Amino acid sequence: MSLQKIPGLIDIHVHLREPGATYKEDFYTGSRAAIAGGFTFIIDMPNNPTPTISNISLEEKVNLTKQKALCNIGFHFGTNGKNIEEFKYAIKSPNVFGLKVYCNHTTGEMLIEDPKLLEDVFSNWNSKKPILVHAEGEQLSTAIYLGNKYKRNLHVCHISQKCEVEMVREAKKKGQLITAGVTPHHLYLTKEALISLKGYAMMKPPLGEDSDREALWAGLKDSTIDMVESDHAPHTKEEKQTGPDNKAPAFGVPGLETTLGLMYKAVKDGRIIEEDVIKFLYTNPKKIFNIPDQKDTYVELDPSIPYIVGENKYESKCDWSPFEGMTLYGKPQTVVINGKKILENGMIINNK
Repeated sequence: MSLQKIPGLIDIHVHLREPGATYKEDFYTGSRAAIAGGFTFIIDMPNNPTPTISNISLEEKVNLTKQKALCNIGFHFGTNGKNIEEFKYAIKSPNVFGLKVYCNHTTGEMLIEDPKLLEDVFSNWNSKKPILVHAEGEQLSTAIYLGNKYKRNLHVCHISQKCEVEMVREAKKKGQLITAGVTPHHLYLTKEALISLKGYAMMKPPLGEDSDREALWAGLKDSTIDMVESDHAPHTKEEKQTGPDNKAPAFGVPGLETTLGLMYKAVKDGRIIEEDVIKFLYTNPKKIFNIPDQKDTYVELDPSIPYIVGENKYESKCDWSPFEGMTLYGKPQTVVINGKKILENGMIINNK
């Protein structure tokens, strides 16, 4: 085995479920999943049962990570359109890296449908920290318009449709301050996966057609899409099979442990080149979200060595993957964070 040293990777889009839903995941298990996947800096989303839309809820999360997390964790602040007074705290906080705005329904109660509230959010987030949007189709068009009007750094999360790629591409051509991320599950899966995976393939945004998937790969190739983000969204197996309270399956899939391996598989498949892995999972996220330097932090792996997803179980508390049984490449063998070895021979050795 010939190990290569790469930077500690960055995932700007994860849902670690704490506080409020720790039966799915928490900062300890989520950070273990991150480390197993080669990520040393992750950014947690705000749509908890008690959303991160106040300075008080933000500080609660910060304190919890200090007690439990094994890797570096930052946060995105949230908004329901009615907490604009709290923006001044979030903009100043070194723990906040962006503002998450939900323009389409997903997990949580933070959807903003009122156009006036949405415009108030854009006009009052007077910061270079990006506004991240969950915005599909027509809602994305509105977000792009408002981002341009108020000259905000706009980041489009988990882009999933061909038409959305084209919208972002056109906005970039016009010189707008806009970036985009794509998830591995939208790169690798289409709605056909619902036949075999059933509830385990339910997510927001939903899986699309093969033409959407190909448009996403093309968007990575021509830099319309800037990064790969896992959108790690763990749910219990029961929730994915029957849904909470026996309703429809919960939306979302785990991804921290498989994102890197899927990207090295893309190299093997000729979709991207090896240098792109670092660009999409480190260089671009670091630059766009102004992530601080991680001193004495690195990952060692051999990108040519295959492994089977799920063969050694998972670090994530949810204990499943939509890619179970797939052959991926480049499983991290060593992870050092801030000078401290956390993973050795593929096993986490430091328990907090």
